[in-house]
Amino acid sequence: MSNEHQLMVKVAVLYYKYDMQQAVIADRLGLSRQKVGRLLRQAKKSGIVKISIHSNLSYSTECAAALEQLFSLKEVIVVDAPVYDDQIIKEELGKAAADFVERILVDDDSLSISWSSTVYEFAKHLNKLPLKGLKFSQLNGSHERVSLTFSGLNILNLLHQKVENSVTYPLLAPMKVYSEELLGNLMKDIRIKEALDAASNSRIAVFGIGIISRDSPLFYTGYMDDGLVTTLQQMGAVADVFGHFIDRNGTLCSPDEGKWTVAITADDLKRKEYSIAVAGNLQKAEAIYGTLKGGWCNVLVTDLQTAKKLIEMEQENR
Repeated sequence: MSNEHQLMVKVAVLYYKYDMQQAVIADRLGLSRQKVGRLLRQAKKSGIVKISIHSNLSYSTECAAALEQLFSLKEVIVVDAPVYDDQIIKEELGKAAADFVERILVDDDSLSISWSSTVYEFAKHLNKLPLKGLKFSQLNGSHERVSLTFSGLNILNLLHQKVENSVTYPLLAPMKVYSEELLGNLMKDIRIKEALDAASNSRIAVFGIGIISRDSPLFYTGYMDDGLVTTLQQMGAVADVFGHFIDRNGTLCSPDEGKWTVAITADDLKRKEYSIAVAGNLQKAEAIYGTLKGGWCNVLVTDLQTAKKLIEMEQENR
């Protein structure tokens, strides 16, 4: 065994086993700090030192990193729900999304949201923030049968309570209208135009993802009926992104040219610095996959089981 190898082992033992700082090791062994650093790097490279991370979070982090690379995302946050129950998953996703948004929000910032039970959990778990000048707005109009709790107005109110002197821009319009003329008339209303402009220009967007199914809350609330679900499925639609129907590749599906959406456009969303999709549960895997493939989000907050499924789907697709 060479003297250099023995020295490498000794430096590694002092550093990793006895927690000595590199400067202390250098002084003790009569080496430069640069030499100590080089020996430690060589020790890892040659396999003398092998680092393993023993944490329940490590696998979630690995899945997050894999998704970031596969879909060219800014960041992915993967939570491991203690019980695989839909409501528990939503709560865990909401907490994770709140932590992330608290990290990126700054004074005079702007954030827009969609109405969603998962987005509601995000707003509920957001802490009170010592920020000023924040503006909150809605990405899309409302639906009369959606529970008040999960409505855009209630979520905006929750956000307003978390930041003193913040400003809200409620979108007082339905999410869908059935004529271009009616949409044009709505857009003449200065309050609606102001609300949509605020959402279009926000730096951050937080939204949920709906599935195209008779098991979807969108179906239960009457937003989608049997005929629309069948038509959308025949067209290959897999997801609803705040009123926009998309297929597995993230391409817009338009089943009815007479149906108009009161929401910001896909281009407006994709220009945002942070477009954050908060969605989980395996039944939503294909919907989330389409959202990722179409570039509808650059940040994803999801659960571990769904993250694994998304990785498998993309690897099979390549």
